[in-house]
Amino acid sequence: MIYENIVLIGFMGSGKTSVGKTLARYLHKDFVDVDSVIEVEQNATINDIFKEKGEECFRVLEQKCINKITQKKGQVIATGGGLPIHSTIAENSLIVYIDADFEVILNRLSAKEHAKRPLLQDESLARSLYAQRIQTYKELATLSVDANQKIQVFIHVIVDFILDNRVL
Repeated sequence: MIYENIVLIGFMGSGKTSVGKTLARYLHKDFVDVDSVIEVEQNATINDIFKEKGEECFRVLEQKCINKITQKKGQVIATGGGLPIHSTIAENSLIVYIDADFEVILNRLSAKEHAKRPLLQDESLARSLYAQRIQTYKELATLSVDANQKIQVFIHVIVDFILDNRVL
């Protein structure tokens, strides 16, 4: 199968945006971050949307956003951690699961990045959410990559998969 887009999924803070930007440059594709698109369209941060409109409203915005974004071809798309749990992703997308351990995620996030993530404010709740989501990420993924190593290492795993399988 030839895929129209690459969609990166994984828990919040796993590195989807960082990986997506680098992967898009490497593959000469456009990069799109779902959360950034929503923030621009709503003129509010994700944190503010959660606080003012609630998670349910945010999930509706996410689904509309991914539907719109995936109509265009040739992109690397970074999703929010909950998008694959609460929304559907176009079947013609190569779905790559950025699989990072919870401790690795916590260690990678700066205090500023940590504060921007509403569902990461309560660590025990976040751990529970992480455990609940892992299986769905694995089931949805066309490819899973071990993200507990340096970003450049697992970007090469993704590129090798794409080239070896000629899926783009």
